[in-house]
Amino acid sequence: MKSVLTNLLTIFLISLVSIPSPIIAWGAEGHETIGQIAQNFLQPDIASKVANLFQNQSYGGQLPLATLWADDVKRKGSPFAWSEPLHYIDTLDNPGSNCSVVLARDCPTGNCVVGAITNYTTQLDCTNGYDIFTRDFALRFLTHFVGDITQRGNGVSVIFDGRQANLHAIWDTQMVNKRLADFGSDFVQYANFLTEEIRSGNYTSESNDWVSCMNLPDAVTSCPLTWAIDTNAINCPFVWATVDENPGIDLGGSYYQEAAPIIDKQLSKGGYRLGILLNSILSKNC
Repeated sequence: MKSVLTNLLTIFLISLVSIPSPIIAWGAEGHETIGQIAQNFLQPDIASKVANLFQNQSYGGQLPLATLWADDVKRKGSPFAWSEPLHYIDTLDNPGSNCSVVLARDCPTGNCVVGAITNYTTQLDCTNGYDIFTRDFALRFLTHFVGDITQRGNGVSVIFDGRQANLHAIWDTQMVNKRLADFGSDFVQYANFLTEEIRSGNYTSESNDWVSCMNLPDAVTSCPLTWAIDTNAINCPFVWATVDENPGIDLGGSYYQEAAPIIDKQLSKGGYRLGILLNSILSKNC
């Protein structure tokens, strides 16, 4: 039986402790929303397998709380501090004029969110012989990273609703929270709304495209790259262009109104992809 854990008992005990850390990609509410959407799309037998894989009972066998673990344990000094670079891919392109993802340039060692999704997809697949502890951690990382790969933003200084902020912070937390206010600040209500948009609303016709890469023979490697390219493409036409063309404006107004539908769709993509991915990986009987 394979294991990538050097001390299963120690790491298992550490996993039961919540270790706060700064947020790099979606904030807690965004990740919980993605987790709930994914939960809504799990087949009943897959939902049972997910619940059985989680060794941390505080998740209640559900994805939303589990999505927060990878952020909780990435801080400096944590046994999982090595995982911090896995939350993003630092594209060395020129946002605003040329947006692109090139793995050989941006993630040559695989130590980024693209490589992480490939790695933990492989570890979660029971046909690859990993033990339940390794598969549990792979599931926790996947629930988070499939969400991370849909988020955009950068550290440039901006103004949002009258307060100084940075572009990354408003995309990962502040605009999500403002959108959540339309649903009573309840991520479950928000996730259920987006779930219906996927099932029978605005996203029905395109949702299959979000996961079409899973039909490819090299899906384990091609899907994460496809998803990174899809997200990166948002940078040039909107995220950066609007800010560059309107320096100093408060992004809590018209910018937010244009961004809200993008946030809706990106969270929907993350949740739907995660749900369909888990249905695929965990459908195998080993």
